[in-house]
Formats: sequence, structure tokens, C-alpha cells
Amino acid sequence: MGMAASSGLLARAMVLGLGLALGGVSHAAAVTEEFQVQGLVSPASPKALAAALEEQLAVRVVGFDLRDTVTGWPVVRVEFEEGAVTRDDIAAVIDRTEDPTGRMFKVHVGPPVLNAAPLAEETAAAGVLGDPPSAAPELVNPVEAGSESLARGEGLYVKYCVRCHGANGNGTGPSTHGIDTDPRKLWVWGSAGDAADGYLFSIISDGRTDMPPWGLLLPENERWDLVNYVKSLPPPQ
Repeated sequence: MGMAASSGLLARAMVLGLGLALGGVSHAAAVTEEFQVQGLVSPASPKALAAALEEQLAVRVVGFDLRDTVTGWPVVRVEFEEGAVTRDDIAAVIDRTEDPTGRMFKVHVGPPVLNAAPLAEETAAAGVLGDPPSAAPELVNPVEAGSESLARGEGLYVKYCVRCHGANGNGTGPSTHGIDTDPRKLWVWGSAGDAADGYLFSIISDGRTDMPPWGLLLPENERWDLVNYVKSLPPPQ
């Protein structure tokens, strides 16, 4: 056999061996999992959490669902390779990541509980938020608190707020199980004066503690409708 033929056979053998070796390599399957997250409290929250997950674990954050989720909690969807990263790894990064506001993110666990009327002790000791802080923006509500605005506000409240604040604004909605900070009793703002409008609008827009920033999702006029509706909630009888 000539040298050229031997070289050709050797080359073909090397190619065949490489093909067999590559064929034996198993590639981990990519999966996408959802995590309920507490602490998405500002417009910068999703970006900060996504950056931490992608930088520390080399996973891909597919996106966030901040509304219309099954439990009412914001959800982050993460794509990762099975075997390389686990759900526990992702949960651990979420729990040790700090939001730009200084609050820690946290994976929410636990099923929702049924809405419940406030206990007599809760009603007697219901905290009143008090006057708006001096730092609250002095905004003028451009939407008249008429029947049309109240109807729109009620629809928005039922869709987005009842889960945590309860149907009557009592702070005991079905998603309150496991929340670090109890949702506020919103009926304390019933018949509040115009000075409270800017404060309520800013809280709805920017969020607070476990409450998401609805300014990311709701247009300005809908947030004002919510302000009007919150101010119409009567105290418990």
C-alpha cells in the first residue's frame, strides 16, 4: 500500500473516530421554569434581578409576568440546562440579590389562603396611615371621581388589587399568605381629602415593600381611577 493511500485511510479513520466521539456526547436539555418573586418594587427591579441571575448562573431570563398570574404574585421565567443548574441554585440567587431600593428579593412559597373578614381585634386596632408624608408629590387628580371613574376603578381594583388588599380593602386578600409586610387596610382612605391624591398615586405607581410598581403596567388615567375608587371604600361595619 502506498504512502498516499495509507494517509487517506488514516484521515478517514480520524474523521470516523471524531464523529463517534461527538455522537457520544450528551447535551443537557434546556428547560424553562417559573419563580414567584417578592420584592419587585420598582421599575428597576426586573433588570436588577435578571442581571444577577444571568451573571451568576449563566442562565437566560426569558421574561417577567407582572400581572394576570395564577397566584397574583409577579413571576420570572428562567431558562437553564438541566444538570448544570437546579431550581435551588436559581432560588438561592434570587434570595440573596438586593433590589436597587435596598430590599432583598425573595422566592415566594406557599399556597394562597381564602379571603377572610377582619377579626374584631383587627378592626379595633386597625392602623390609620395618617397624613401623607411631606415628601409625597403634590399632584392634582385630573380625573373626576364620578360614577364612570369609580366603575373603571372598581374593575381595576378587582383585577389587580383584591388578591392582596381584599374585596373590602381589609388587607386580607387570598394572596397574603407568606407576605413579609401585611397589605395596608385601604378603607382608611375612604373620603380622604384631595391632599391624599398625590400620595396614593405615587404608592400605586412606584409600589412599596411587596407591592409591585403598577406604574410599569397601568396608564396614568387608570391609576387615577384607582385613587378615586380607593377613596370610596367604606370602613368595616
